[in-house]
Amino acid sequence: MNTSGEFLKDEFNKRKAKNPNFSLRSFARWLEISPAQISQMMSGKRPLTLKALEKINKKLDLSPLEKQVLVDTVVKSNSYNEETENQMAFRSLSEDQFKVISDWYHVGILGLTRLPEAKPDPRWIARKLSISTEEANQALQRLVRLNMLSLSPRFKQIGDPLKVISNIPSAAIRRYHKQNLQLASEKIEMIENSKRDFQSLSIPINSKDLPKLKEHIDRFLNQVQKFSDKSKPDQIYNLNLQLFPITPIGELP
Repeated sequence: MNTSGEFLKDEFNKRKAKNPNFSLRSFARWLEISPAQISQMMSGKRPLTLKALEKINKKLDLSPLEKQVLVDTVVKSNSYNEETENQMAFRSLSEDQFKVISDWYHVGILGLTRLPEAKPDPRWIARKLSISTEEANQALQRLVRLNMLSLSPRFKQIGDPLKVISNIPSAAIRRYHKQNLQLASEKIEMIENSKRDFQSLSIPINSKDLPKLKEHIDRFLNQVQKFSDKSKPDQIYNLNLQLFPITPIGELP
């Protein structure tokens, strides 16, 4: 990513590839930036502004490295002073930490260490998780750097179990859940019914009771984790629970 304009064009093209009807006006509306402004920034006729940068980072799940590249672009283009640059600093995880939380296969690799045939071979891991060998290799190195994984004398997870907590606002966590939703969408077509379980429940509830409902879900997940700890695994499964309103939030009392 050389310029902010190229970055925006790349993000727009990704979305248009998924939806041919996705327009520049739609992209601008989603980013909450005027179509004229986004067009000029994409063409390089107008530099990325601090206000636009804040909106982009609010909407896109950028890694710390991607954020810093955009910050550098703004600083160079607009000659912000040191005080302004300090105000632009993002409170974020390191790149390694961000990747471990945001890319689902890191959790999968930690789970693989419990399989009897487990080995720290990127090719074996890639086959097991249906990812590329390069992704597996980089993930292994990343987990080792963060002291979460030991490769020898035994391939095993070290430290506390990794949990992705939903109620902490983080681009990494949003990306993690989005990836898992995409995985679920793919697996529902690929995996036979006897080897998966997809269920959905729509329930009327008072919004004031939502914290109590979340507590019930947390207790259930803790029970599942304890059940898993006592199991002798031969496969890695993902359990995803999605709780979200299907009525407009604005209409709630």
